[in-house]
Amino acid sequence: MTTTAAPADRYFNSGNLRIHYLDWGNEGAKPLILLHHISSNAHTWDDFARNVRSRYRVLAMDMRGHGDSAWAGEGNYTTEHYASDVTALIQHLGLRNVVVLGGSTGGRVALVAAAQNADRVAALVMEDVGAVRPATISQGFADRVATGDPQFDTVEEWAKSLQGQNQRTPYRFFQNLALHGTKRLPNGKLGLKRDVLIQRDFVPLELWHYVEKVKAPFLLMIGTESTIVGQDQQTRFKQIRPDIEMVTVQGAGHIIVHDKPEEFERLVLDFLGRHGV
Repeated sequence: MTTTAAPADRYFNSGNLRIHYLDWGNEGAKPLILLHHISSNAHTWDDFARNVRSRYRVLAMDMRGHGDSAWAGEGNYTTEHYASDVTALIQHLGLRNVVVLGGSTGGRVALVAAAQNADRVAALVMEDVGAVRPATISQGFADRVATGDPQFDTVEEWAKSLQGQNQRTPYRFFQNLALHGTKRLPNGKLGLKRDVLIQRDFVPLELWHYVEKVKAPFLLMIGTESTIVGQDQQTRFKQIRPDIEMVTVQGAGHIIVHDKPEEFERLVLDFLGRHGV
């Protein structure tokens, strides 16, 4: 079993798109695919990946239109489009017994990918996201992105911008996201590594038919300080998948892996261990 001190930058083709992912080593171990939150990148998982790489072959993807992956253009950023890239990675590496873990939008992508690759997925973890994206959330995000991204001179300015009023999440996470999630623009400023056209496909949706197709053990993590997964969705999940495991993490907001990193890791590893994954 081998690990690396830092992840290797890898690429593969999904259709005509070049997709980037971080390979944390340990080839031969059970694969764990990590899917980031909207407008984020693969490095959001760095601490978690570093801690679990001795147990799993951790593969953290930059979803299309994000990070160092290619931009797909308008109309090519649906949940199914993102999930098709996960399928392409599974096929590219010939993976089996895959754990798929995603946060927020990445969680919905993980859900669809698990449903579409039921014979190859051994476990599914969704972080603080449901099967429904209501119009209030989709329109709010679309409006923010449509106004354009800010530009700053330094990574530190970007880190403070990403943090905003959030005093719950340790500042180091914003610094890491700013470091890896920005690029130097022709005007010399730093801008986000993100296609603003992702907002055109950030629309209301329901994915219950994919929940019905998931066969693998299923963990849904919910932050007490988040309102994303309401009681109505929790009840519906239970109706479709009575064996789903739902865990509420006290003091965590929408991005649990940042707000409560040690608890996040413990809960994920406990879930996977109990299911022999």
